[in-house]
Amino acid sequence: MENIVLKTMLERSSIRAYTDEKLTDEELCALEQAALSAPTAMNRREQRFIFVTDDGMLERLENAIMKSIIDSGNTDFAERIKSRGGKTTYNARLIVIIVNKPAHFSRVDAGIAVENLALAAKSLGLDSVILGMPEGAFAGEYGEALRREFRFPEGYEFSIAIGIGHKATEKEPHERDLDHIIHID
Repeated sequence: MENIVLKTMLERSSIRAYTDEKLTDEELCALEQAALSAPTAMNRREQRFIFVTDDGMLERLENAIMKSIIDSGNTDFAERIKSRGGKTTYNARLIVIIVNKPAHFSRVDAGIAVENLALAAKSLGLDSVILGMPEGAFAGEYGEALRREFRFPEGYEFSIAIGIGHKATEKEPHERDLDHIIHID
């Protein structure tokens, strides 16, 4: 069976290195539409999508994430990140931060939206990596100032993020293990 959506899903993998090539306005617009098309529980549509392409803001985010990792005291994790080039957003040219009002299902809604973005990126010839590590940057001692700088609406919190860009490395999609499927007949 030839199905472009399934083909896109099966070809996607998390890419952890990106070129300096910026996304086009057309690509950004398509990704905005993909984000906005994600369904939400009870059609609340309370999530917001912060599209970050500004070099200075991308660098501030990267530094804040790394600082939060170091400040957490998890030296093993910090060393692992440093051994991989010290990057947590992998030089992605676009970071989309998904924020929600704290509510039942808000993180589920964000998960649906981030998958829409990952699949849309792949279908546009781009690649992506889903990011949870920014959560630490928007919490803690400096979190409030960073949330203001990144224009979080009042009462919204970080849910998940995604880095998107033109890949600078190859990575095969993960293997699909059918033992993870449970059939109830």
